Amino acid sequence: MNSGTRSALQSAKRNMMWKVTFIAVLAVGIAAAQSQPAKSRSARSSLTGCIDEHEGQYVLTNDTNLQPTARLKPAAGSAEDNFARFMGHKVTVKGALAKEDPLPVITVDQIETVSETCAPASEGQKQ
Repeated sequence: MNSGTRSALQSAKRNMMWKVTFIAVLAVGIAAAQSQPAKSRSARSSLTGCIDEHEGQYVLTNDTNLQPTARLKPAAGSAEDNFARFMGHKVTVKGALAKEDPLPVITVDQIETVSETCAPASEGQKQ
């Protein structure tokens, strides 16, 4: 074998080894990412309802029967500072929604007033 052929073979071997190493590292990374347990992820959401206080916590209630649908948590500041002024109002809250038991929790970073009053629909108003 001449030196040019030997050099070309060695170069091809080195090149092949780098490719095999790269593929192995990539495969290990993918396997590690897939084997990690799924964490409770929060999704950006928008919910509409009435703000009320239930068992010492601020909640968003369904505006037809006033049953709690989600617990409210402020993104910044205290719950009192963020939610007290909206008590009894129909609002749309926006933020990160986390599924928890018994009620989901929304970490609110934005509140928009829909109506300054909130009352369950009477029998005559139901459709």
